[in-house]
Amino acid sequence: MPGLVVMVIDDDAADRKQIHRLLTRMPMECEVVEVADGAKLAEVTAPKVDLVLLDHLLPGISGLDLIDVLQERWPRAGVCVVTGQGDETVAKNAIQRGAVDYVPKRSLSENVLERIIENGCKVARMRWEIEEQRQDMGVFSEVLVHDLKAPIRSTLFLIEKLAEDIGAQDTKEVERDMRLIAQTAERMSDLVASLAGHVQLDRDSEPKFCAPRELADQAASLLLAAVEKSGAQITVEADDVPLVLCHGPQIVQLLQNLINNAIKYAGDSAPCIHVHCTKLGRRLQFSVSDNGIGVPEQYKERVFQPFKRLPVAASIPGTGLGLATCRKIVDRHNGRIWCEPNVPQGTVFRFELPLGKSASAHGA
Repeated sequence: MPGLVVMVIDDDAADRKQIHRLLTRMPMECEVVEVADGAKLAEVTAPKVDLVLLDHLLPGISGLDLIDVLQERWPRAGVCVVTGQGDETVAKNAIQRGAVDYVPKRSLSENVLERIIENGCKVARMRWEIEEQRQDMGVFSEVLVHDLKAPIRSTLFLIEKLAEDIGAQDTKEVERDMRLIAQTAERMSDLVASLAGHVQLDRDSEPKFCAPRELADQAASLLLAAVEKSGAQITVEADDVPLVLCHGPQIVQLLQNLINNAIKYAGDSAPCIHVHCTKLGRRLQFSVSDNGIGVPEQYKERVFQPFKRLPVAASIPGTGLGLATCRKIVDRHNGRIWCEPNVPQGTVFRFELPLGKSASAHGA
């Protein structure tokens, strides 16, 4: 399990040092983040945490009360409660609150920690996937109940009208009816395709080292028809950056969605889109900037939610799943995604992917 991030929350510096030493001795590659107490959590900038070793007794707050805070900020992390003395009541309460394990400090050893990390990460991942599947079912339900009802009703209405126009031998109306039916069917097809892309990302594929420029170029090549029709100009800057360990097809899909959005929301201007990739410490940051209509401040988070679109988007074809799928892909890569204003106009969408220690050995 390479590239693990383990957070140790304990107010005792000696105990933190001991746990840190045990972690660094283990065969798996492990980054340790030390936190003295719950109040210091706000200062932690790590976008990804795989496991938290949480002291039960902390100044000002119980470790059990921190479990909800930790799971909200790092939902894919497993939490193991650690205490100075064995206590079945504490162990029971910890598991009920969402911890994946419980261990007395006196029992800690390299073997015990290795078991906790292996089992804890598996349990946390399983919980995350179950929650993700639950959310996917909610998306399916919303589509079936709301988004597919309207085009189905329209199709039925148009078929009835088509039958009347055929009976009246009104050729022009028949042609119009057929054209509208085809457009409605196309919208339903787009919705189903977007839904499939959102809920059926390949969970079982193995990540591989990929060149960022190749990922961006592949995404742009899949949009040749939209580029030609809109007259968009796309530039890519991704030189002198390391390879990134990722699920390549998913990152291509992510970039494709961002570039396609930039084309659709260009407004009256010819789309100018710039894809830039740079290394920031142990992260790789992609930016997709455009000169379009922009995203208002109050919608910066909302646009990443399923079916949430900008008010101006009513006349623009789309399903409201593109950016939600982008966030889902980034979450699966333990990264983060956000948007911010471009200057002088438009939007910049940025996302970051973690770079493991082994990435430097595969640098571009």
